[in-house]
Amino acid sequence: MEHDCCKFAQKCHKCQVHSDLIRVPPHELNAMSLPWPFVAWGVDVIGPIEPVASNRHILILVAIDYFTKWVEATSYKSVTKKVVADFVRNNLICRFGVPKSIITDNGATLNSHLMREICEQFKITHQNSTAYIPQMNRVVEAANKNIKKILRKMIDNRRGWHEMLPYVLLGYRTTIKTPLNALTPTPDIKLELLHIC
Repeated sequence: MEHDCCKFAQKCHKCQVHSDLIRVPPHELNAMSLPWPFVAWGVDVIGPIEPVASNRHILILVAIDYFTKWVEATSYKSVTKKVVADFVRNNLICRFGVPKSIITDNGATLNSHLMREICEQFKITHQNSTAYIPQMNRVVEAANKNIKKILRKMIDNRRGWHEMLPYVLLGYRTTIKTPLNALTPTPDIKLELLHIC
């Protein structure tokens, strides 16, 4: 009976999608290809950042394009529903065009009625990554980790980190990561950027 249950669960699509990933039998990985740049964005919040910036900002709202890995980020005192809606409108739609989809986690501010209104207005599909498993939105989490790492190296516990954020983004966008030859950051970007500052 246990053997029959296992066979049934393996054939059930919903069981496979929602099961514990460790127990899923190995399958061939299929790369998800996106047809063009800026068609799908992942949005997340980094923070709270310590120390608090001199302008009292403690959070960074981050968006990354899944095709090009281009990152947009802005610091805020608090990330409200209106802040998220304005960020999507001003930093994504008005700068890069209307995306086909936006993927966020299940945070209340990222899934508000204002976000729904923008998505309906521009006919954008709003999707959520899996709850309690941030690794499911791996591209955004990797960008967050690298931005925090670069910012930590650059600020040296100074309260002016919000002024360094554009330089962090410059470093993230333009540094070559050797294994993939892709535009991604390296942790020792501090020396390169200090010459610019």
